[in-house]
Amino acid sequence: MKTIKCGIKAFDIHELLCHFVAQRGGFYAAAGLDVRLVDTTFTPDDRLPGANYFQVACGAAAFSQNVSFKVYLAAVTKPMFWLYGSAGTESVEQLAGKCIATYPPLAPPYWFNRITLRNHGLDPDNDVELKPARDDAIRLGLLREGAVDAALISSAISPVTIQGQGLNVLSLVGDEIRFVTSGIATTEKIAQDDPDWVENLVGAYRQSLAAIHDSAPEIHSILVDVMDISQEVAEKTYDLVVPCYTRDGHIELGTLQAALDTLDAERGSEAAIDAGELYDFRLVG
Repeated sequence: MKTIKCGIKAFDIHELLCHFVAQRGGFYAAAGLDVRLVDTTFTPDDRLPGANYFQVACGAAAFSQNVSFKVYLAAVTKPMFWLYGSAGTESVEQLAGKCIATYPPLAPPYWFNRITLRNHGLDPDNDVELKPARDDAIRLGLLREGAVDAALISSAISPVTIQGQGLNVLSLVGDEIRFVTSGIATTEKIAQDDPDWVENLVGAYRQSLAAIHDSAPEIHSILVDVMDISQEVAEKTYDLVVPCYTRDGHIELGTLQAALDTLDAERGSEAAIDAGELYDFRLVG
């Protein structure tokens, strides 16, 4: 059994549903892998483990400046972040002149939020006030208390739960931009030095993706446990999120290049990211 570390930026189904399915379904064990989670939120990329390491936060891998990552499997290609509005706000367009609780600029969702606003005719620098907040709990709290008019929140809290609090879903980021935000990413050096476990890991995650799409009752059970929600909410949450996951770990490079170009333009990046250099889907066919 080979022990490897899985770097995470958030403890939510967006990053970790494939992991939970692989763990509880025995896919890791069958692949000879013992996967241990590690929070890398505050770890610089150049201080990440140099061996036996991968991360599921593929958006962060794309934005890395110090380490050369490759993404070998695309699990989520419709980013699972929802823009919510207060009870009186029913569309993104209505946010003109309003305050929005968002992610810090270092996090990819901050830029997804800006792109969402632009897609609806709003200039994120002039038409709204973006207020970066530390985490989902604070963003949701600010929205519920009326300190902001909208908030961007991850899958750590079910949209079903949030809507039950009288708040409105204005947009799913995954409907605004297609991008690999979760999957399997590791450094080129690690993949070259020890390719067998990378291949085995990809195989285990492909089994997870198949189960996510084809074994709804098992996924409902995981959602109940991990998200601490009722069976009814789990079933409704599953119906909302399952379209965000790929079936086979693959997405066309042309789609990804268009997303990268949009992100580069929004971020004002000097060096464009080449999808062909960042993504390598040979192991998923």
